[in-house]
Amino acid sequence: MARRKELGSIASGIIGSFNSRNNDIDGYWAIGKLYNLVVQHEIKAVFVDLRSKKITPLSNDFDLMISNYHNMLNRLLVKHNIPSEWVISVKISVAFEAEYENKHHYWRSALGNPCNLKCDILDDNGRHHVAYAYNNCMPHDPSRESQSSRVGNL
Repeated sequence: MARRKELGSIASGIIGSFNSRNNDIDGYWAIGKLYNLVVQHEIKAVFVDLRSKKITPLSNDFDLMISNYHNMLNRLLVKHNIPSEWVISVKISVAFEAEYENKHHYWRSALGNPCNLKCDILDDNGRHHVAYAYNNCMPHDPSRESQSSRVGNL
């Protein structure tokens, strides 16, 4: 029997995958490309709504990635026998140039500035199921990065 408590595990799985280096767009890390998006708009955060498949600030460059995570959400709900009506919203936020936190951002473990990721699932009872991930990131720069060999093979 499904329980809403399992939505926390789903949030954790989604944000872990979203933060992963395997989350790529055209062979480059999606987080770096999202960083470029916020730099272009002179803001510090990006927001993805997996239920409505919208991104703020608006960009069509991330449609496939958002669709893939929307489908992942639906697969996870089915796998856990959770009715989709229980889920009101699923929002991912990525805050760039976040304040360094010693317990989350390991100094010199990766290049770039600290970024904080959050997946917030709101259920039909008004409860938030939240999971976090942390990383260091630089804006996407193809001259400094290696493109994944999976491009074109997906």
